[in-house]
Amino acid sequence: MKVAWDPGKLITDKAQQLSTSQKALKQAAVDFESLFIQQMLKEMRNTVPESDLFGNRNAEKLFQSMYDEQLAIEMAGAGGIGLSDIIYRQMVMYVPDND
Repeated sequence: MKVAWDPGKLITDKAQQLSTSQKALKQAAVDFESLFIQQMLKEMRNTVPESDLFGNRNAEKLFQSMYDEQLAIEMAGAGGIGLSDIIYRQMVMYVPDND
């Protein structure tokens, strides 16, 4: 027996019910969480002792900062640490329901 029910559709339907302002708030919350995670990763890297194994530290630092930025964006987009949800729930009451 085949069931034509997609649990992911519930999430999609709920997202489509959001007003334009609510969608913008949700995206802003995710972006803020991404910046928070990026800063956290940067500070975590500062606790690791430096090594001359790869030679040019400037290139390595540049690569690590770009990697941390992309990692933070992916983490926040996938649910992150829950900060964006908390921000959204606190701020959504100040956003109009209908645009």
